[in-house]
Amino acid sequence: MTNLKADSKKLPILFLGYIILALGIVLTKKSELGMAPWGVFHQGLSVLFNLSFGVITQLLGLIILTLSVVLLKTKIGIGTILNVLVVGVFIDAIDYFLNFQPVNLIEQSVILVLGLLTMTFGRSLYISSTLGSGPRDGMFVGMSNAFNIEIKYMKPIIELTVLVIGYLLGGVVGYGTIILSLTSGYFVQYFFKLLKFDPKTSKQSSINEYILKKAK
Repeated sequence: MTNLKADSKKLPILFLGYIILALGIVLTKKSELGMAPWGVFHQGLSVLFNLSFGVITQLLGLIILTLSVVLLKTKIGIGTILNVLVVGVFIDAIDYFLNFQPVNLIEQSVILVLGLLTMTFGRSLYISSTLGSGPRDGMFVGMSNAFNIEIKYMKPIIELTVLVIGYLLGGVVGYGTIILSLTSGYFVQYFFKLLKFDPKTSKQSSINEYILKKAK
């Protein structure tokens, strides 16, 4: 059974993963070559509502988390809630301090690659803490179960949908979008191996388990 005290010791890894993930997201955004599908969606909503990228990330994460729990009965962990609360803050803070713009295609491409590597390592690191996946990952699983469609099919359907909507709202789509979409999964898996973490055999903690253990 999940031990809350033991899991709390993993929080530094979780937060480090979030910071690195946020840095990667900011770098891909600053490359101006196109972001990953969810990034394009966040950009589009940011333009529509005139809110910062980080605030949009938080608000959308909260909406997705709420709908996933209420409608899809998705289990959430401490990491799921913290993801919603802090990743957007980290994104805006890093974006503020990294006050630069690439001046040519070479610089843009270098920043894109650095963003890709940083973002995927951060994602692998925070998932390896097993404190709960992000709200979007939980939604993929919940919708896959609800509609009886395998995740490998459900994920691209959802990402294509948010990509198109984000583009129509003003999000930037470019060859960077294609690169990020095609390679992110590979690098996340690569960093899992580097961290000696197997997502197939490692169970993510859920708040339900803490409550059940306390009740006993």
